[in-house]
Amino acid sequence: MTVVLWLVAIALAAAVAAAVGRVWARLGAGGGPWGTALSRLQRNAGGMVALRFLIFVASVAIFARWLAPFDPNVQLDIIALASRPPSLAHPFGTDIYSRDVLSRLVHGARISLAVALLAVLLSITVGTAYGAIAGYLGGRVDAVMMRVIDAMLSIPRILVLLAIFALWGRVSLGALVLILGLTGWFSTSRLVRAQVLQLKTEEMVVAARALGARHRRILWRHILPGVTSTVVVAATLGIGNVIILEAGLSFLGVGVQAPTASWGNIIADGSSNVAGMWWMSLFPGLAIVLTVMAFNIIGDALRDALDPREIQPA
Repeated sequence: MTVVLWLVAIALAAAVAAAVGRVWARLGAGGGPWGTALSRLQRNAGGMVALRFLIFVASVAIFARWLAPFDPNVQLDIIALASRPPSLAHPFGTDIYSRDVLSRLVHGARISLAVALLAVLLSITVGTAYGAIAGYLGGRVDAVMMRVIDAMLSIPRILVLLAIFALWGRVSLGALVLILGLTGWFSTSRLVRAQVLQLKTEEMVVAARALGARHRRILWRHILPGVTSTVVVAATLGIGNVIILEAGLSFLGVGVQAPTASWGNIIADGSSNVAGMWWMSLFPGLAIVLTVMAFNIIGDALRDALDPREIQPA
């Protein structure tokens, strides 16, 4: 039954990937900078492979409840099934508490991806707003706001996170998302600010200002659309970074709290005997590496596709 469900998941992911390809083909046929960029992205073989893999991982995370052969938190048999290597009954083995590792890996995908996506969404929103305001206002306001960013960037993010969790202790998933999101927007704000400094001198912005348009309207209608490509690329690359951060924090016991499954704390459960329980590190480690690599590849592909020096209006 589990094999059938996994075949259905693979077929579903393939169908979604094909649908995305058809939509992109129609958008690309429409011309324009975004249509041209989507067409160029579709011709990037590595980027499309990475996208299909991410669609598969997302499908597994969404349908984790039906794809997992066991409940991820149930101790099946603490005596007979604890620390068992991979087998037909348990393809990824069991952990020291006799829980099925495949089930925990599947449910951990939902947690790791959800935390990363929500945290990056928050950081991109805050960073875009901060950078846009600093770049648009300019002058002393810009100088003060950028000095704040310089000060925050001078401190390694992992040290900030460890200090926060050392003071705070155990946190909920919502608090984890907030902490990761509110400590990851500094670089985005600098990128957006640089784009806004350039865009606010464009003729359309000068004309809108001369016609008496409000600052909020100028930012929303004329400047922010111009930084969308930069924000999209930064968000895509940022997701992989947050996945690694979350896994590291969960491994240390200050991220996602047990018994909730996360790729990081699955590795931590087998860290006391890595050589003897190699499957506890191998399978979640591969999931982290492949997922982060896929996000980085698709981020690079998006950067190339959205490069204004390469895109010519149709």
